[in-house]
Amino acid sequence: MKFVASRLSSGNKIFPAEIYLDPTGVTIKIPGLFSGETKQFDYDHIASVEIDTPLIGYSKISIFAGGTMMEANGFTKAEVKQIKEGIEKGKLNIKSTSAAISTTSLADELKKLKELVDAGVITAAEFEQQKQKLLDN
Repeated sequence: MKFVASRLSSGNKIFPAEIYLDPTGVTIKIPGLFSGETKQFDYDHIASVEIDTPLIGYSKISIFAGGTMMEANGFTKAEVKQIKEGIEKGKLNIKSTSAAISTTSLADELKKLKELVDAGVITAAEFEQQKQKLLDN
C-alpha cells in the first residue's frame, strides 16, 4: 500500500514524502533535489510508531527501529492512523507466522524422532534425550 504526502504541507512542495507498506515491512522515502533518504524497516525490528495529529494542518508519523528514527509529515489524520494500524497488523502477522513455523517444525521433529524409535533405529532413552533437547530450545 502506498501513501504520498500532500504537496501543500511544508517540506513536500516539490518532492512529497512516500510511505510503502508491504508484507514484510515499511519503506519511507524522503526525496530531495540532489539527494534523498530512503529507509526500510522490517516489521519485527520496529520498536514503536508515534503519530502527531494537530488540530489544524497535516499529521506527522515517526517510526523507531533498531536505534533509528525516521519521520515523515504531510499526511492526513486518517492516513497516519491507517499507516500505524497497517504496521501493527504487519507486526502481529510476522509474530504469528514465526510462531506457527516454530511450532510446526518442533512437532515435525518430534514426529520424526518417534518414527525412528518405532523403526528401532534409536532407543527410547535416545528418543527422550533428543526430545528434551528440542523442548529446551
